[in-house]
Amino acid sequence: MTITKRLKKHFNEMADFFDSSFYFYDLDELDRRLKEIQSHRYPGLKLWYATKANPLSSIIKIIKANNFGIDVASQGELEQALLQGYEGKNILSTGPSKSRKYLKSLLKHNIQTVVCESLNQVRWLNQAAQELNKTPDVLLRVQLDWDEGSSVLGGNEITPFGIDPQEWFSLTKEDYSHLNICGFHVFQWGNILEVERLDQIWQKIAAEMQELANKLNVPCDILDLGGGLGIPYTKEEKAIQFKDVAKVLKSVQDKFQIKEIWMELGRYLVGECGYYLTQIIDSKDVRGKRVLVTDGGINHIARPALTNQPFPVHSLKFHNDYEDAKEVSISEFTVHGPLCTALDKLGSFQLPSDIEAGDWLVFYQAGAYGMTEAMPYFLCHNLPAEVILKNERTQIIRPIETSAKWLL
Repeated sequence: MTITKRLKKHFNEMADFFDSSFYFYDLDELDRRLKEIQSHRYPGLKLWYATKANPLSSIIKIIKANNFGIDVASQGELEQALLQGYEGKNILSTGPSKSRKYLKSLLKHNIQTVVCESLNQVRWLNQAAQELNKTPDVLLRVQLDWDEGSSVLGGNEITPFGIDPQEWFSLTKEDYSHLNICGFHVFQWGNILEVERLDQIWQKIAAEMQELANKLNVPCDILDLGGGLGIPYTKEEKAIQFKDVAKVLKSVQDKFQIKEIWMELGRYLVGECGYYLTQIIDSKDVRGKRVLVTDGGINHIARPALTNQPFPVHSLKFHNDYEDAKEVSISEFTVHGPLCTALDKLGSFQLPSDIEAGDWLVFYQAGAYGMTEAMPYFLCHNLPAEVILKNERTQIIRPIETSAKWLL
């Protein structure tokens, strides 16, 4: 995991310009990555972008330009997709919380495919479809039993995502007379870095969904496997290649004779293209530990508190494992943000021993689940700026905002 000299130049320019934390997105690298992934797509494999990973307009426009569909899980995400030019046929509606009003909104915007996560949602969508004279496609979301541990998406825990296979047995033709049920959605595991494990999970899903389709007397023409493709957050972890993922998907598709397999990719598309930069405000020794306090913390980048897994970090002064310095002494530092809670811990890291107040830290792999996953209003600190790099030119798309702009 390195920071190139090309990026360091832009980071330094922005660090000199801003007096507070900011996000930086390398859209040139994102465009390259999207094209590489699409080069391994085959007929029968449809790729969607999971908006929740990063709903930034600039990112969505590049996603759309590279022929990815878009997966939305709220009215706000739906409106964002529409504003960036997506048509209803290329929008997939997911998410466990769908009210009658929201389902009707989906149909009014001509969303072609809706993932229904309960019997209520099927019945409400059918009623709205009848009123509006629509026939949307529907995937039934299923929550399966697993023999292994938990995940941010549930794993073997009970979650709001979908229902048990047997719960779908009470579905009747009258419940979906105006719906076209064409398959299933199963997604319970996240940030997986082993292709072999993905294969095991997908084989189990495909087998159980074929069995369920036969019992319900509905087709399994489409199987939506969600996302779950991970990116490395440590030096020991290795990135998975999409060409290997595509081979496994094709094998599953052929074995179970499924017309289409869908993937909702979020972190895997945008995670490696984003960076979060924050300045060290103070440094001190506490009970034998070296501690850094930064301008921004989980109010800007909450994942470390939510998953107990930090984003990797470098000092902007030295990077690429400190190859710029002839001799650099390294020490372990615990990094905390500015909030009045011990939860605001960004991790423990090996950093230059002489790092000090005023230096900048660069957290990378931060293009997904960054700003919009955070808790930005706690303690009324500044909201971070957001900067894009496109065609080798930087652009500030959102400046730093103080609490005066949103406090009444």
